[in-house]
Amino acid sequence: MPEVKLIYQSSSGHAYSVAKAVGNELNTKPIDIHEPAVLSDTDLLILCIETRDGKPDYYLLDYLDQLPVNSIKDAALISTSLSGRDYTELAVGLLGHKGISVYPKRLCLKSSILRLFRNRPDESDLKEARLFAREVAAACGQ
Repeated sequence: MPEVKLIYQSSSGHAYSVAKAVGNELNTKPIDIHEPAVLSDTDLLILCIETRDGKPDYYLLDYLDQLPVNSIKDAALISTSLSGRDYTELAVGLLGHKGISVYPKRLCLKSSILRLFRNRPDESDLKEARLFAREVAAACGQ
């Protein structure tokens, strides 16, 4: 059976909520980026991340830089940002440098800060994440 790993990086809880929904959809446990995870021989790596100030967290970039070369086949990115814009190009570049094929479509969901967009991610965001996860898994032969 194909090996799917779901890693999340979440300081506000937004990406964690998305990772839980994706994990339920794909029947896999979300793993916090700060926890040790064995990623060798992974067929599909799904990353749920938060972006701030137009870029991914430095810790995430360092984590991606430490990934083993040529041991993860495919990856997909789901991100959250205040603007709802995709700021994952740095992460895509690091994954490609490691020999990991990145799914061409990325999902970016709007997040919230303080009282703005208070209930994000909402159920429609989580539904969109679940659909995206199914799409990615099907495309990667899962």
